[in-house]
Amino acid sequence: MKLHRNSLLTAAAIVLVLYLVSLVIGLPGWSAVVLTVVLLVLLAVVWKQPDEPRPVVTKPAPPSVVLPDPDPVFTGPPSRTVSDVRLPSASPDFQFSFSAVVQWSTVLSGSRHADLGAVAVDALLERARSLTARQQVTEESLNQHRLAALLGEPALDEKGLVRSWATEVRLRLPDADHKHLLHLAALHRREQTTLLERRMEQDKRAYLKDDVFATPGSAAVWWLVNHPGDVETALGLLDTLAELSAAANDLPIRRTSAEEIERQRPTRAELAFSAAVDDLTDIDSDAAEPQQNGVKSPTDESNQRPVPRHAPYREQFYSE
Repeated sequence: MKLHRNSLLTAAAIVLVLYLVSLVIGLPGWSAVVLTVVLLVLLAVVWKQPDEPRPVVTKPAPPSVVLPDPDPVFTGPPSRTVSDVRLPSASPDFQFSFSAVVQWSTVLSGSRHADLGAVAVDALLERARSLTARQQVTEESLNQHRLAALLGEPALDEKGLVRSWATEVRLRLPDADHKHLLHLAALHRREQTTLLERRMEQDKRAYLKDDVFATPGSAAVWWLVNHPGDVETALGLLDTLAELSAAANDLPIRRTSAEEIERQRPTRAELAFSAAVDDLTDIDSDAAEPQQNGVKSPTDESNQRPVPRHAPYREQFYSE
């Protein structure tokens, strides 16, 4: 129940007036109190009013703090690192050095194998070995990328216990093998250069022998092609070019030098003999007339013998 302010003030004023009237009239104090109480009860009954509904004041709810979900605890698959494992290559003289992180997952639950990691490593190394055995050592970087792509795919082992794959794959040649490979490559390049130079030399020799110096004429033509318009010099070099042609074809060289001419000169005895023969020839011509009359000269038979004549040599080289 709720009383208005005016009602309360009115009730208080009435109580005060009744108290003063009772004092003035001389009524006992208890009668004034009873009268006041009765009057107040009547006022309460008359002026009774229903309580007005109070507006419900809702307090703003505190802002709710949304906490992020805790990150899930992710436990990766078990792994094991292998490093510097020698694997074969396509060349029997060289081997790769293999390193990787081997990961695996169990296929059969409750496996009784004591070390599944060893099974996974063995299975992955077997896969890597079958791949590197076909790879050339000269393609080191390419081999590593190819191997990482193939070994990154999970695969079962032979018994089907684990599924293994590899990450951080590294494939390289040991330093000593790498230096040896560089040395062999340098030797191979040098060999190829030598063979090419030798082939070029053989082609040039065959060109000179079979084409340029095949005949003295072809040699002269070759010289004129390289020295156009110099005909007089070419004429002076004909003997030299002929000798070069004969030497190139393994033929005897015909020399007409002064030494050779000197070697062909007759001796003094040969020249004297030639002069005597000429004298006898003159005598025979003088005796030709008696022979025509039927008289034989005693020297007819001797005059019929062939006598070598060296008159040209005498005319050319002999002088008294």
